[in-house]
Amino acid sequence: MSKKLFQHIFLLIFLNLLIKPIWIFGVDMQMQNIVGESAYGIYFIMFNFSYLLHMFLDMGTHQYNNNTLSSQPQFFAKLFGNLVYLKLGFIVLYSLATLILAFYVGFSSLQASYLYWLIANQILLSIILFARSNFTALGWNKWNTFFSLFDRVVMIVLMFILMYFVFKEKIQILHFIQVQTFALGLSALLSVLLIFFKTKFLFPTFDLQEAKKILRKSLPFALVVILMTIYTRIDAVMIDKLLPQTGHYEAGIYAAGYRLLDAINMVPFLLASLLIPFFSKHLQQKEAYTEVLYTSILILVAVCVPFVLIIFSFHPQIVELLYTNSSANWLPTFQLLLYAFPLVFAAYIFGGFLTASGETKTLSMLALTTIVLNIVLNYFLIPQQGAQGAALATLISQALMAFTQICIVFKINFCYYSSFF
Repeated sequence: MSKKLFQHIFLLIFLNLLIKPIWIFGVDMQMQNIVGESAYGIYFIMFNFSYLLHMFLDMGTHQYNNNTLSSQPQFFAKLFGNLVYLKLGFIVLYSLATLILAFYVGFSSLQASYLYWLIANQILLSIILFARSNFTALGWNKWNTFFSLFDRVVMIVLMFILMYFVFKEKIQILHFIQVQTFALGLSALLSVLLIFFKTKFLFPTFDLQEAKKILRKSLPFALVVILMTIYTRIDAVMIDKLLPQTGHYEAGIYAAGYRLLDAINMVPFLLASLLIPFFSKHLQQKEAYTEVLYTSILILVAVCVPFVLIIFSFHPQIVELLYTNSSANWLPTFQLLLYAFPLVFAAYIFGGFLTASGETKTLSMLALTTIVLNIVLNYFLIPQQGAQGAALATLISQALMAFTQICIVFKINFCYYSSFF
């Protein structure tokens, strides 16, 4: 089982490593080079803001659905029908909450025009993730792989046409956002239609009592997601608000480093998306899982050690190669953010194990502590150091999260095996 699982993991990672770097470096990065740091910084701020309340779009139901179906697939019809209607309610909740928060924070008319489209994008992305939670739980791994790439492929094709043939140097950020909306909308539609086609489950029914039960069991997952989202996405918004004169430019510098961190993060993200249902199933059935856990740790070491050495040795050359408007003051931000990658990788693996084992209260307390630390550090460091201060706050916060999770997981495994003796 573990051999087959890792074969699929490596296939998924390999295909994503072929497609997503084209999007990140051939499209997203080129957009920043074309429009400049300040213009792209506005987009980066609003994208992260639209992501802050993303958890309202699933309220933990995706993870609950994944955990439940992976071990009890016979409950698909009951779960799916109620989740469809809950999802509609979540969409309304997320949209209203994000718009109210935006009004309270205060944004310019340009920022607001981006936000409306970005809200739509978050909704469509949530629908895709909901569909994929069913794919992974039901073992439809090939379809999960396909839809992990499909929207990016569509975006890449359309953006290359617009960037190099239609608008060229006159392309605007709004075009960039609207292309994402089209690609995500197409992917969301096809992924949902696939579920209806393969399961022949065309008319979802709603059971209020069952929906309440699902929501009650999902809320612990939702709390973990909301807390983790805040401490990973609030940096750009705080840069904007704490640096009223230079915030857009500093956010652009931060985005330049964060882009690479986000790019390489797809490896642990994809790994965790497959490991969580595996751990959930084996923990519930009291089957061995340590081989997979330790193999995951070996992958972490094999990926992270060369990556950190490359960043340590060649980060000035990498920044100069990638960004046409870069300067020496970009380097500390870039380096600090990318040193956080091993910590993020560890958090995905060990946090995924804790999620599967039902340690949501522990994760929630840890995430809340990390949020407080991150906000306090940002509050003091950003006014003094700009984007570099936000990067340092990210590195410290990720270190707290990762090392604490590692300690908890090893403690759980020690207790688990001690019970046999």
